[in-house]
Amino acid sequence: MSRHRQGFTIVELLAVMIVLGLLASIAILKYIDLRHRARAVQVAADLEAVRLAAYGAWYEHSSWPSEAAPGQVPADLVAYLPQNFSFDNPEYKLDWENLAPPGGGPSGGMQIGVVVTASTPRLQTALEQTLGNKLPFVSLGGTLTFIIVGPDGRS
Repeated sequence: MSRHRQGFTIVELLAVMIVLGLLASIAILKYIDLRHRARAVQVAADLEAVRLAAYGAWYEHSSWPSEAAPGQVPADLVAYLPQNFSFDNPEYKLDWENLAPPGGGPSGGMQIGVVVTASTPRLQTALEQTLGNKLPFVSLGGTLTFIIVGPDGRS
């Protein structure tokens, strides 16, 4: 007696669905990681644009742009940044900080910090990995401070 089979059993279908589910979850995690790394590269490019704009402002006015609220571009820096540049993005926020002590002092060379507040810890980790040892930064808690050294190039 020959038995003719027409289709798959429930166990076979469940096994295929489980394998497909695992592959999909791995793909989604990789996609999220890739998205965070791409956003970190964008933040690093924004920090470089801010650094170049800060030096441009310094060389024209012999002073750093004044302090601004988090997410707001300092008024003195707008002319040196690309058009429509924003410090307030959906996934991260930049904050311009004047770090120079009043009257200069021994740390007068390290005068500006741009604080990056990432929306997720994974984005901050990706940013730290992207910056590596290329650009000076300090990471504390949920923020990363990018340091712009003085116009003499020394910190």
